[in-house]
Amino acid sequence: MTAATPPSGTKPGTGPETESELRAGLTALLQESDPHRQLDSLENVVVRAYFTRRIPEAGAVPGPADAPKTIEGWVTWAVRRSSGS
Repeated sequence: MTAATPPSGTKPGTGPETESELRAGLTALLQESDPHRQLDSLENVVVRAYFTRRIPEAGAVPGPADAPKTIEGWVTWAVRRSSGS
């Protein structure tokens, strides 16, 4: 799997249907079991690439300064984004 390749079972433009599936996908992608651990800069690049591939519209994914810092933060961001909040 490469940095921008979603975990198996997801395709660009689609994604896990539930919050727990998204969390599981990100933890698998990063090979990280603690969704509350602060991600390092490379891990944040990987997660941003994952969401950029899944959400191709320009500006949809927050830039490095505004990006969530944990897997749980990214899950929260994705849930809020999908609900339109």
